[in-house]
Order: sequence, then structure tokens, then C-alpha cells
Amino acid sequence: MSEAPAIRLEGVGLRFQLNTGKELRLRRDGIRALGSLAVRRKKAEFWALRDLSLEIPRGEIFGVIGGNGAGKSSLLKIMAGIYPATTGIVEPHGVIAPLIELGAAFNPELTGAENIFLTGSIYRIPRKVIREHFDRIVDFAGLGRFIDVPIKNYSSGMFIRLAFSIIIFFRPDIVLIDEVFSVGDEVFQQKSFEKILSFRERGAAIVLVSHDLNLISQIASRVLVLERGRPVFLGAADEAIAFYHDLMRGGGGLERNGAEEGRVSALPAQDSRRWGDQRLRIKRVWFTDAEGRPQTAFRQGGYFEARLEYESDLKEGEIPVFGVAVHTAYKMLIYGPNTLEAADRIGPGLPRRGIVRFFIPNLPLFHGDYLFSASAYDPGLSAAYDHHEMMYSFRVLETGRREFGCVKIESRWDVESA
Repeated sequence: MSEAPAIRLEGVGLRFQLNTGKELRLRRDGIRALGSLAVRRKKAEFWALRDLSLEIPRGEIFGVIGGNGAGKSSLLKIMAGIYPATTGIVEPHGVIAPLIELGAAFNPELTGAENIFLTGSIYRIPRKVIREHFDRIVDFAGLGRFIDVPIKNYSSGMFIRLAFSIIIFFRPDIVLIDEVFSVGDEVFQQKSFEKILSFRERGAAIVLVSHDLNLISQIASRVLVLERGRPVFLGAADEAIAFYHDLMRGGGGLERNGAEEGRVSALPAQDSRRWGDQRLRIKRVWFTDAEGRPQTAFRQGGYFEARLEYESDLKEGEIPVFGVAVHTAYKMLIYGPNTLEAADRIGPGLPRRGIVRFFIPNLPLFHGDYLFSASAYDPGLSAAYDHHEMMYSFRVLETGRREFGCVKIESRWDVESA
């Protein structure tokens, strides 16, 4: 591996100017007064990235993770030269393959073959090299006779496969990947994955942005965690993912909202994740085992219980609907039941203060960290009394089984003679 890094960033920042929406229209003097207006907008600064310095050596798979709006895609676009850095230095060394906005350079009126040469010319690839790789690109994309059809007639899958195949066949030195392993069918995904890994074997650097933390943990040697545009952790993949989970449990990674003193900032975690008119208040939420002992780590297939302590100011006859929700660590909803299905147990006569208990006798979740929501609504589920969105978390312990996914589904295997 060469000592010179594939790409180096020093003190990099990316700033945008935001319009606040407040306008002052000024009438111009003279004859043009009736025909035109000058518009002044108050500007606010928004830093998508700030104070980022790192070096990525050749032959490394480097992961980037963070919540929505953390600056992951902006970082790749700065590396690719799509955005110029507002501050700092960006030094790439070698040919860059940006698998970011696939097919952005395509002309829909041209055929697939013509777009191969068009894209190659944009990346300054000699026509001789394009011709040498042409058949392999077409074969890898699986287009066959459709290569001479205008791409405006392609399906979305054909379009993406062609765009992906063109870029990866030009032997890049730096590969920038932004959530593109979902393109095409499973066979094409596997081919693409193996092709990109082969770049590393010949010394290319790979920068991978993905919400698939399992993928990141398997192939990345180092991982950068971004929060609100700033680097907050850089280290081994397992350590970075654990840090990211802790960050989310603490309310990090929330999207920005509002501008103050020319800088966009995040709302306080309590305000952004809790809402409702407070006619019923959820005072406390905690998890227990079958004996009622508080805990936050559970075994797959074991007993799980969540307890919601509440205090109500509702009028007599007003019956709240309590609900919970379980989400993956990257905020995908897995399950969200409510007490409408338990009206025989939660109905008239509900005490003013009490504890609602939610049981899962055999927890079906696989190993990992999970986020938990709790809420109380009116019977029509249209008005929130108190909603706590992903404010709590628990962990499911490792079992050692080689199974994949989020939820254990009861199933069995059998073999019969053909």
C-alpha cells in the first residue's frame, strides 16, 4: 500500500445560504417602476459540514454513518468535486468513480450505447478505452439487444444497471458509494458488490455511505460518524456503530429545524421527540423481566415487558388509547400495537393515576439495539395526549445463531426425495 493517501481532507467545511422567506419588495424609481420589483431576502448560514479532517489510504474501505441530515451525502459530493468546499483543502489522488447520483449525465434521447461513450467522455476516458470495455459493460448490465434502444424507453432497473456498470468498468482509484447496493435484482447486487471489492484488492480506496450497519460492520475497516455536519467519532467499525447507537439513544441525529442568529440548530431532544396536549401525561417508561425487575437487555425468545406510568386529567367517560412502537436502531418501524385491541381491559373506570403494562411473552427480535416509543391518544387516534417518539431503548443479546434480519419467524426445514 502506498504511503500517499487516496484522498485527504483538512479543515473542510460546506456552507449554504438559506433564504428566511421574509421579503421586502422595493419599487424602483423611473420608467421601470411599473415593470419590475427588486427583491431582498434575509440570508441565513447553514453549515452542512464543518471542521472535517481525515486521510483515506489506498486499499481501504472507509464507512460513513449518521442520521438523516448529518452531512453524509454532502461529504461524498465534496470528495467528488460536485460541491466546492467553503473552507479547507480537498486533495484526491487518482480517478474518482462517484456512485452517487447514477445516470445524472445521461441523455434520454440517446441509446444505451451512445450514453456509454457520452459518460466516458465526461469522465475523460479515451474512446479507445471505452471501446475495449464496451462489451463487458453491456454484458455486466445485462442489456443485450436493448443497448441500441433510447434509454428513455428503459425501465428504472435497466437505467440504473447501465449507469452503475459504466462507472465501475473505468478502473477508478477512488470509489464513492451512496446507498447504491439496492439497485437491480439480487444477482446484479451480488455482482456489483464483488466487483467493487475487487477494486480494493488492486489498491483503490472505497468510501461507503450506508444506513445498513450490518454491511458497514462487515466490510469497513474504519468508520466516521457524523452528527449535524461535524465529525463526532472516527475509529474501528464496531466501535463506531456502538457510538452511533449511543448517540441515537441520547437524542442525537435528529434533523435540524429552525434558524437562529444565522446558524441552523437542532431543537432540544425533549421538545422534538415529545408532543401532545398533556391532558394525560406519561410520567415514566421502563422495561422489566418476568419478575418485574427493571432491565434494558433481553434474550431472544425471552420475556419482555414495558411499563408506562401515567397521570390523567381526562373527564369521566373519556377513554385514552395507549400505544407503543418498536423500531430498529436506524428508525425503521417493526411493530406498533395499541390498546384498541384490549378494550375489555382498558376501558371505563380507568384510574386517574396508574401503570399500563405491555407484555411480549416470547421476544422474537434478533441481536441488536432497538428504539421504543410510547403514546396516549384520543379514541379516534387523531389527537395526541402525550407522545414520546423513540425516546427509549433496549438491547437484545447475541445468541450465536447464524440468522439474519430483525424478527424471528417460526418456521422449519424439511427435505423430500425429488
